[in-house]
Amino acid sequence: MLANEYLSNRLFPLKKSDSVQMALEILNESNVAFLPVVDGSRHLGYICTADIMDVKPKSKKIDTYINTALAAKIYDDQHLFEIVKIFAEVNSTVISVVNHQEEFVGIIAAKDLIKHFAQLSGFSEAGSIITLEMGASDYSLSEIARLVEYNNAKVLSVQLSSPDQSSVLQVHVKLNTRDIQAIRSTFERYNYKVVASYFNEDDISGLKSRYDQLMKYLDL
Repeated sequence: MLANEYLSNRLFPLKKSDSVQMALEILNESNVAFLPVVDGSRHLGYICTADIMDVKPKSKKIDTYINTALAAKIYDDQHLFEIVKIFAEVNSTVISVVNHQEEFVGIIAAKDLIKHFAQLSGFSEAGSIITLEMGASDYSLSEIARLVEYNNAKVLSVQLSSPDQSSVLQVHVKLNTRDIQAIRSTFERYNYKVVASYFNEDDISGLKSRYDQLMKYLDL
């Protein structure tokens, strides 16, 4: 789950010698607002569509329009979770990947990460989802898994969220079974607060449909 596993095979950097016209065409064809600019293997910064849209003549080189203030980069051995944190901090759709010699390696696109997380979350797998609410200090994945396995089921994935950045955690548990009444009862018997569950055909079909729509949108 390292950065070099998520390099885009459809996005490529601009060269500082490219013209504004060429850069705009590549940005448009790539369906992104930003692309990195390189000089050989050296990462120089980014070109933004908005920064060069009105440049005339379009034959001008892009080297004078490189945005060096946006210095975001990811090292090729950084973990997926670190990558997501960087994307959230810089609010960009693409980020350059470099090695520890600061040489350009490739590009990671935010939408590719979204796809990967959707797959990791198991939304395309049959089963059910149950949401628990608890204090952050009460969270124990091993305990949750033990109670699920007590009912002859398995945890496929777990996602955490914190409403309003409070000390309360919502734990979204994807299970490999749709028969969750016994599991729900077990959680409640152990004083877990069950705030939501999705297990019937309509619930799962709706979630799967939204997942498929998201994947289709990300492929645009």
